[in-house]
Amino acid sequence: MEEKLSDKIYAEIRNGIIDGEYSARDFLSEAQVAKKYGVSKAPVKEALHILADQGYLISYPRRGYMINTYSDEELDKIQEIRKTLEALCVRLAIAKASDEELEELRFYRDGETRALDPRETVNFKFHIGLARLSGNEFLVDTLIPLVIKASMNKINCEADIDNFDKIIDAMLARDEAKALQYLDEDIRYLKRK
Repeated sequence: MEEKLSDKIYAEIRNGIIDGEYSARDFLSEAQVAKKYGVSKAPVKEALHILADQGYLISYPRRGYMINTYSDEELDKIQEIRKTLEALCVRLAIAKASDEELEELRFYRDGETRALDPRETVNFKFHIGLARLSGNEFLVDTLIPLVIKASMNKINCEADIDNFDKIIDAMLARDEAKALQYLDEDIRYLKRK
């Protein structure tokens, strides 16, 4: 089945938010987006409505959409949910993932990803890579928007590479308590910034 045009536009804009193409509080109009992608307004309107329903955008009738940002209290709530879900990811990954799969997490803190904006690459890819090792695609799908939303405020989400190594090493040792301790430190680090 062929992907709908509105789904493609949705994915492009959402990826633009993740990649930092759009800044917090950037304003998007249907006409501007339609022109950018060379399409009519109908699929753009549908894509923007979905993004607004999911909390990525704020709708301003007859004016357009703005990239959403979250208050400190909302970010605390997002991070609280992330902490719980990512702890489950760690537990499942320790139980299910091979040493080789766990070692592959180091890729996200190495090489090309360091040259890009760490807010949108290293941190996102590490945490989603960890979630994928849980073997539960529903958990991954639930976590992705939370990690994106935490990064949308452009809070300092610089990855703590050393902490990632500590999480990986503890998981390789199958030391759940230590892995969870380092994960908690990592998420609290993001909240402090």
